Amino acid sequence: MSKYLLEKKEMAFWQSVRQQFYLSNKVAYLQGGTVGPSPRPVTEYVISLLRELESDPLNNGGGSLLAPLVEESRQKLGKFIGANPDQISLVLNTTMGMNIPACGLPLESGNEVLMSDQEYGAVKNIWEYVAAQKGLKIRTISLPIKPSGPGQIVEAFAKGITNRTQVLVFSHVYCTSGLVTPVKDLCQLAREYNAFSIVDGAHAVGMVPIDVSNCDFYLSSCHKWLLAPKGVGMAYLAEPFLDLRPATLGFGLNQKPPHRFDVAGTRDSTHFAGLGKAIDFQMEIGWEDRIRPYCLSLAAYLKRQILDQISEVELTIPSDSDQSGFLTTFTISGIDHGKVVNYLWQDYQIQVVSLDAGGIPVFRISTHLYNSYEDIDKFVAALVEVISTRSDIKI
Repeated sequence: MSKYLLEKKEMAFWQSVRQQFYLSNKVAYLQGGTVGPSPRPVTEYVISLLRELESDPLNNGGGSLLAPLVEESRQKLGKFIGANPDQISLVLNTTMGMNIPACGLPLESGNEVLMSDQEYGAVKNIWEYVAAQKGLKIRTISLPIKPSGPGQIVEAFAKGITNRTQVLVFSHVYCTSGLVTPVKDLCQLAREYNAFSIVDGAHAVGMVPIDVSNCDFYLSSCHKWLLAPKGVGMAYLAEPFLDLRPATLGFGLNQKPPHRFDVAGTRDSTHFAGLGKAIDFQMEIGWEDRIRPYCLSLAAYLKRQILDQISEVELTIPSDSDQSGFLTTFTISGIDHGKVVNYLWQDYQIQVVSLDAGGIPVFRISTHLYNSYEDIDKFVAALVEVISTRSDIKI
């Protein structure tokens, strides 16, 4: 029996956790890295708030009902990531958060924006547009696949940074490979060159420990690993940047941080109120002591199974937990990864995704607290069957 398997009592506990989600028992949901399912208590709480809101839309929507609950969520989020809540703005997602530094920073023509070849597509689009508008140059470094250690990641960015670098953009956890980067060291590198450090933390909050103390900006989505309602994100701004111009002009111009950068205009704030409930859900189980170790054990078991059962496989992420989290990526030579993903869903009701990681096609598998060893076994068995029986996937 694998050393990763749990005692019966512990397995029963995680099965009971799974029942706290609306996920279909027919589906092996290994796609939480794209969008996570909210637990039943969170969804039901938001629905109850929405019903109360609609009973008196003007007064309840105006703040008497939701405003205190949203602020409570902000406080809980600050505690969860170890940051001052007064420096955390509530936005819809990482992309919206990224617009705060992109639109507000005093960027100078002739300077450079440094990023890797594996940044998220929306992030690339934002900075390429800003660069074109303001006369900046985009410099792109090749991120190493399966680096030998955090130092190799820092070295890759250090080779690309220059005295003209004004902005360093990088991901805490890369969506393409699952690689976890040394945030503190990369932010220090930016500081040494008087560059702004901007961290895409979309896949980090709820997966890895967070320390924003060295970051100028840290942006994240809370609907992935934190399991908050859809359309909930955060933007942390270091103190020197709290007076920047908001990305969306409106009443926020007259407000103090962190509300200055919050979602502007008339909006449904019930999902922001639900953020606090999502944090409560994980903290009551024990994120650091129970959830994270369990999810890391699932990822370790997955790595072992695919290496044992598929000869053509190559991991595209390090095995140690310092450089990898709940995302596992790997490539298989000679097959069309996209077609395999389609067959896995069509024939087995298994949800995974294929992506491009620095020019390499990869499968990305997300494992979270609602997943089980049985989900992994089902996935690996199905993958082996598709590879061995479907001739049209060969390339």
